[in-house]
Amino acid sequence: MTDEKAGSRFDGIKKVIETEVARAESGLQELHARRPPQTADQHVGFNGRLGAAITRGVGTMWAFYFAALFMGGWMLLSLVGLLKFDAYPFAFLLFLGNIVQLLLMFVIMVGQNVLGQAADDRAMSTYHDAEAILHECRRIQRHLESQDKEMISIIDRLERLVPPA
Repeated sequence: MTDEKAGSRFDGIKKVIETEVARAESGLQELHARRPPQTADQHVGFNGRLGAAITRGVGTMWAFYFAALFMGGWMLLSLVGLLKFDAYPFAFLLFLGNIVQLLLMFVIMVGQNVLGQAADDRAMSTYHDAEAILHECRRIQRHLESQDKEMISIIDRLERLVPPA
């Protein structure tokens, strides 16, 4: 093989590599341009947003601390005698707690649906990204295997041209 043929073959390989690198970089830019789906991206309307906000608020330790402090304070004030209308066993407090639980149960279910849909969308986005990465890795593997074959072929030709010393 002449130097001119080898040079043109290497130029062709170099061009293919540059093209593939540019294609991979453009794919990375496309991935970075997209952001993962968020709960705020869901088209759920006012009720869905309100349900998600209440679910996020009620599902915190601060909400638990508030409820525990409120109930403990209510019972303490009742036992001391400052709340005369709800004596032990605190029937009115239990009634209020049940009403709040019943109302919040439905709101939390709506909020969980909204938050769950956003989580499902993020999971699908992650799956598609992983699938694209796997496809790209397989393509790169095939490209590397073809390069290995070409390099072995070149080494074999060089070994035939230049005898070992």
